[in-house]
Amino acid sequence: MHWANTGSNLKSNEEVNRLVKDVINPLIEEVRQPEFAADPFRGFDASRENQRTNRAAAEPDLSFATGFKKSSVKIQVPSGFEHVPPAEFTVDGLLHTSLVDTIKLAFTEPLSKKFHLSPFEYYHQRPDSEHHERVYGELYTSPAFIQEHDKVQRASLPSDDTSCTRERVVAGLMLWSDSTHLANFGVAKLWPIYVMFGNLSKYIRAMPNSGACHHLAYIPSLPDSFSDFASKFHPKWQSQRSEILTHCRRELMHEVWKLLLDEEFLKAYEYGIVIRCADGVERRIYPRIFTYSADYPEKVLLATIRDKGMCPCPRCMVAKSVLDQLGCDDDSHVRTDNVRPYFKSKVKAARRLIYNGAVPIRGAKVERQLKETSSVPTLNAFMDKLALQFNFNVSQMLVVDLLHEFELGVWKAFFAHLVRILYAQGPSSVAKVAELDRRQVISSLINVNELSIFFRFRQVPAFGHSTIRHFATNASEMKKLAARDFEDLLQVRYPLFN
Repeated sequence: MHWANTGSNLKSNEEVNRLVKDVINPLIEEVRQPEFAADPFRGFDASRENQRTNRAAAEPDLSFATGFKKSSVKIQVPSGFEHVPPAEFTVDGLLHTSLVDTIKLAFTEPLSKKFHLSPFEYYHQRPDSEHHERVYGELYTSPAFIQEHDKVQRASLPSDDTSCTRERVVAGLMLWSDSTHLANFGVAKLWPIYVMFGNLSKYIRAMPNSGACHHLAYIPSLPDSFSDFASKFHPKWQSQRSEILTHCRRELMHEVWKLLLDEEFLKAYEYGIVIRCADGVERRIYPRIFTYSADYPEKVLLATIRDKGMCPCPRCMVAKSVLDQLGCDDDSHVRTDNVRPYFKSKVKAARRLIYNGAVPIRGAKVERQLKETSSVPTLNAFMDKLALQFNFNVSQMLVVDLLHEFELGVWKAFFAHLVRILYAQGPSSVAKVAELDRRQVISSLINVNELSIFFRFRQVPAFGHSTIRHFATNASEMKKLAARDFEDLLQVRYPLFN
């Protein structure tokens, strides 16, 4: 077929068939020995072979990751009619691998020799003091890891291996996900889920070529065909379109995680899995989910709360009305003492109203159940799978994300505010901003309460090959800056503020 599809474009399927029949087959018959198999070209048809080639080309190439498979997930769409069961919509294109297989791979590859299998407390003592100060910097030195390590030492064993004396080890799972556009133009995008292991030092995990990051899944998006599907049966699709789409996107996210948190993983969570590690020693490994890093829109999806609702924090129940007290002592106490629970009974009651009573997703009856706590009518996959048996709380899993919440949030806004202050300096403001962009020394540009700020961009050299790069564009314009660029601006600014 390679000969048929290359060279001249005048070769038809009939010509290829005639070549095989009149030339290749007679030659094979002349040279073939009796002990060899039958003619491999017998029954050859060029049209059929081309169809096979097209089907093979249409299949995704999963050779980049062993163990990946393609699955579909089903979501329940409200019918809009009272006592009419919901419609089922199938979303194809979920590429994923097994969490258990990922854990086995991580503990058998050479990098696992650098894993910390037993947690410990890390202290620092100054030479001029007898006081010991606890140092928090790695997952395997955290109180949460130590607590889980102590628990698994007392965990029950499976019925088929009650006499197991193998070392028991916690596999600290750290999850990430972030929807990513693949190009400046078009709609091509990916939504990957990554997993790293907190048993490994963060300094090794941060190395781009360390191989510490494992791809777990690629979440599919709700296809455009969903609108056609829902509009055919939902009587109020036109007026409730936005609410239904938002609800179904939440449902899709948690259906994906219900598939990933399969029975094999839950069994491993309870009883552990026996793995012969890279050092040749068999150990019983207990997976534990410690952290999930994502930006705020994804945290809202994962925590099953409303985006910027009355209680907008995915970790606590602080009210939006008191967000101005952020950083105060009272605010710290609220965040520590008022951890966000999962309102399962209210969520189930709201779902009954929507799916059985045909109440709109943002209807008054549903709002009375959910609005006060900023909940949404979606069953949380993590709480559904892990909460009851393992006392898991999804709000504690969602950690602070410095990249999105500070570098692309607080610092970006603060930097823009500094530029506005420069522009407000009067007739010389444009020159001052231009000087800022040229990264030369600007002395006493801002004087607020006798506070002078010095910007010395050009005097700060690049650090390493890619850690802090030279600023190639005007910083004040903030054109197409990535998170790493704002991080560079931040790292350069701190030592230059007087």
